[in-house]
Amino acid sequence: MLEPGRGFIIQLMKWRRLVIGLFAACFLFTCERKPKSSVILIVLDTVRQDHLSLYGYPRKTTPFLDKLAEECVVFNQARSPIPHTVPAHASLFSSSYPAEHRLLFNGWRLEEWPKPLLAEVLKAQGYETGAVIGSAVLTRWHGLDRGFDWYQDQNFERSVRVGQETGETRERLQRRAGEVVAWAEKWLEQRNQRKPFFLFLHFWDAHYPYDLPEEFVAPFTNDASFQTYLSQNSYLQKQRFADVNTYDNSLAYLDHELEGFFSYLEREGLLEHTLIIITSDHGEGLGRHNWYKHSINLYEEQILIPLLFRFPDRRGAGQRIEAAVNLIDLAPTVLDFLGFKDLMNCRGTSLLPLISGEKFSLRDCDFFERRWYPENNPGNDPNWSPGQKTAVVCGNWKYVSSSAEKHELFNLGRDRLELNNLLELEPGKAQELAAKLSQFRKSFPSLPGNGQAVPETLRKKLKSLGYAQ
Repeated sequence: MLEPGRGFIIQLMKWRRLVIGLFAACFLFTCERKPKSSVILIVLDTVRQDHLSLYGYPRKTTPFLDKLAEECVVFNQARSPIPHTVPAHASLFSSSYPAEHRLLFNGWRLEEWPKPLLAEVLKAQGYETGAVIGSAVLTRWHGLDRGFDWYQDQNFERSVRVGQETGETRERLQRRAGEVVAWAEKWLEQRNQRKPFFLFLHFWDAHYPYDLPEEFVAPFTNDASFQTYLSQNSYLQKQRFADVNTYDNSLAYLDHELEGFFSYLEREGLLEHTLIIITSDHGEGLGRHNWYKHSINLYEEQILIPLLFRFPDRRGAGQRIEAAVNLIDLAPTVLDFLGFKDLMNCRGTSLLPLISGEKFSLRDCDFFERRWYPENNPGNDPNWSPGQKTAVVCGNWKYVSSSAEKHELFNLGRDRLELNNLLELEPGKAQELAAKLSQFRKSFPSLPGNGQAVPETLRKKLKSLGYAQ
């Protein structure tokens, strides 16, 4: 007969073996640690928010994104800190304002930036990193390829002739959305399947001049009803209405190619383990405020952009968020979702508390700027606006400061098209916002008007893309 103490010990050992066995089985079959989520960042260059049916545009320009939104969190007031491709991407990857990273124009480099960029942080965490660039404008020379194992900014499939309107024709290197998708799928198939990945895709199709495939059946025509809509919504350049129509068709083409890419991700079983972000770097004037392109003004058509998050766990699916957010908030959101420490010292803020309902706003005001153009316009370039221009948005109020033009004050809640300058009617509000903007600008060192020197070979390449130097 066993002693009571010894029997208890034997029973305890049996229970211990049982618990260890159950724990091992649980770990192997049901409690295995979930793999790290992969991340796909999609930037639709030059896509303004209000030309997407996703945001209420009367034309069905984005039928796929409309449907995808049911699985996404959609932000209605997302803005770019600067309406220029390379500087906007620098803000996105560094989570900092342009005045902070000091890259204010295509052709300038991200110099003396000591903090890691988003791709560098993810790479250090074991991610395989890749990028496909849709236009030579975003070449690695700018320094934004930091952290990418593979940065496809070479071997462009086509050279598009531009400049016919000025008589100075030149070649522009780019690739269509279908070609961007083909490169992306190739990389996804060849990557290390055992590692999570970060994939950045840059689509150029909505950038003028447009280059739609001949086989794509354009759904829209420049008919009388469309022209009436443009006229009623302050598109002032009637001679460009046909271009606006082609812009809409380019959005439809982009949407079509995105649908094909998502079908591929679903077939490959990647959707359930991937955080997908869809946004833009800036919008386009399209003739509103009598300006067709971007980079010169800070009106909403140039800085208000689409933003969708599709989480692998479907959190917030179908939710629309009205809080004002910025491209600088994307990187901290990715790090927060993945559970990584912020080694970037992000200026932006994670959007997850907005999605969960813990917060209803991120900041009282947000700030915007463009390149500071010298007073002298070499070559009499039409894409030129001398001096400095900055803006601040606080709630519905927006104040635009210009060193060469009249300051502007708008109430975006009552005047979404920014047609009524309230500067003289609301001097107190203008003074309040001007003070906030001045305080922000004093936080960063001023930049000389001429900025960085651009190598001659790159200057010619950027000129071929339509950018003044």
